[in-house]
Amino acid sequence: MVTIQGTGTGVAGMATILLVDGDSVERRIMRMTLDLDGHRAAEAGTGREALEIIAKYPVDLMFLGTSLGDVDSYAVMTRTRALPGREHTPIVAILDGDDEKGPVESFIAGAIDLLIRPFGAHDLREVVLRATSSGEVDRRRVLVGRQLEAFKTAQRLQEQARSSPQT
Repeated sequence: MVTIQGTGTGVAGMATILLVDGDSVERRIMRMTLDLDGHRAAEAGTGREALEIIAKYPVDLMFLGTSLGDVDSYAVMTRTRALPGREHTPIVAILDGDDEKGPVESFIAGAIDLLIRPFGAHDLREVVLRATSSGEVDRRRVLVGRQLEAFKTAQRLQEQARSSPQT
């Protein structure tokens, strides 16, 4: 049974947030910070748990780590986007500082922002503020859409170049 705890009351600035990461200590620290700020938080240690929670409960924001063990985090993003009513759930990818491909793959899969390890309470709060600010979310959706279009165009041009006869 999942409970979403915290003091968040749905008032402006307070969010219901799902924390998904294989590191229980990191999840707990994030949750304590969010609880102190008045947000409501739920935790999932696996991709499967995250998908079960997100299917049953609407959340304002999901933090998604890459070390889940059972389901690839990019698949969790894609599956979340496929759930009715969850298509626009803001997802923030939690990445390791040395992950070179993670940022691009995260944005392609549907992340609206990144939280890079190691991070502190200030970084977490900053990302929550950006992610829950409606104007910022709208700008990010436009930017991510443009990045995705550019990526798809680049892929298409590469395929055309490979398939065209060499002269």
